[in-house]
Amino acid sequence: MAAISTIGRAFPRTARIRLVVLLGALTMALGGVAAWSAAKDGALQGAASADNAALSDNARTSEVRGQITTAVNTVFSYNYADVAKTEKAAQQLLTGKAVQQYGQLFALVRKQAPEQKQVLTTTVTDSAVKSLTDDRARLLVFADQRNTRTDKNETSYSAAVFAVDAIHTDGKWKITKIDTLGA
Repeated sequence: MAAISTIGRAFPRTARIRLVVLLGALTMALGGVAAWSAAKDGALQGAASADNAALSDNARTSEVRGQITTAVNTVFSYNYADVAKTEKAAQQLLTGKAVQQYGQLFALVRKQAPEQKQVLTTTVTDSAVKSLTDDRARLLVFADQRNTRTDKNETSYSAAVFAVDAIHTDGKWKITKIDTLGA
């Protein structure tokens, strides 16, 4: 009988020890979760995403998308009969590095378009604003292009995907850089 009463007293003590160990482990786990959550919160508040108005300012995001869509449609479309019209529009819609980039791209157009009687029509089908601050934006642009060679009565179609950087200056958005994404 003494053995039974010893076991009876030992069991409750073992159960209490297990309970204390379990509660201690649970406290440590919850403390770890709390520390991790606090670190994540701090990272999110200090992250670039916290300053990205594209995630929170629908009106401004829509404004930049609309103006850059118009700019892309304009500067990446031309008619061989009046390439100067496109170049003049580009002077109004481009700034910074984009001016040089466009000049290099358009040099070939200036030469080939009249010879081949080309008409290129670019139509932005969609765009996404990756980042937006007070006066700067980066957009991913998806466009369809229709190239017609009137000298051969041939039309070809292609898709284009590229990124542009833009700056808000003098009350409007202008393209500052064209990124053909490795092409």
